[in-house]
Amino acid sequence: MTMNRQALFALLILALDAAYLQQALLLPLPFARGEPGPSLMPLVLVAALAIGALGVLVQELRGTAHHEDDEDARFGLRTIALIVLTGAFAWAFEPLGYVYATLGYAFGVAWLFEQERLGPLKAVLSSALISAGITGVGWLFFVTLFDLFLPSGNF
Repeated sequence: MTMNRQALFALLILALDAAYLQQALLLPLPFARGEPGPSLMPLVLVAALAIGALGVLVQELRGTAHHEDDEDARFGLRTIALIVLTGAFAWAFEPLGYVYATLGYAFGVAWLFEQERLGPLKAVLSSALISAGITGVGWLFFVTLFDLFLPSGNF
């Protein structure tokens, strides 16, 4: 049983997850007043991260993890583009508003993955449909189900 980089990364994620859990528990508990409340999504995220990190850690320590040495497993331009897109989305969410920021982000992410599969031109159409669907469903989910007000931008 040896500790490799994936096992150490899973331990780091678990440590960060514990700190995030501590902060999430400071928020009002979900469904305490009959509504989901502000801590629902952070607690769901804590659980998902813990399950994923524990799964990786167990597989790595058992030696049953499957590592593919292909192009997608390496840190490359697509990874950098995803980081830049995510940062741009977080920055643009308030000034552009939910609709434009989400359309742009979802389109960019979808295009990064679809262009390899479909080619550049078909990927534009596919990404436009995907981003419109994600934006619409997200808006319905947050506004209708959770009765939240999403930013409309400075326009």
